[in-house]
Amino acid sequence: PQSVTSRIQPGSDVIVCAEMDEQWGYVGAKSRQRWLFYAYDSLRKTVVAHVFGERTMATLGRLMSLLSPFDVVIWMTDGWPLYESRLKGKLHVISKRYTQR
Repeated sequence: PQSVTSRIQPGSDVIVCAEMDEQWGYVGAKSRQRWLFYAYDSLRKTVVAHVFGERTMATLGRLMSLLSPFDVVIWMTDGWPLYESRLKGKLHVISKRYTQR
């Protein structure tokens, strides 16, 4: 599967609000955690991009790299501190209200 949607054209379409969150699961045993990081366009009701990895700044950085071609106006995340440090200087709303899927 593609890691980035083809429904939204980078550079021509504006993403007014991107909700970012992470979910975890495990493979075989809870000690083998796998994390899904994703960005969701709430107006188009579509996942813009996603990555799998550990719950680290590196994995978040991979997601942000996939999102860099898109013009995102508002970023919405939960209170995970790495979001705050990565989105410094951007319009960033921190609330669980907008990240519950």
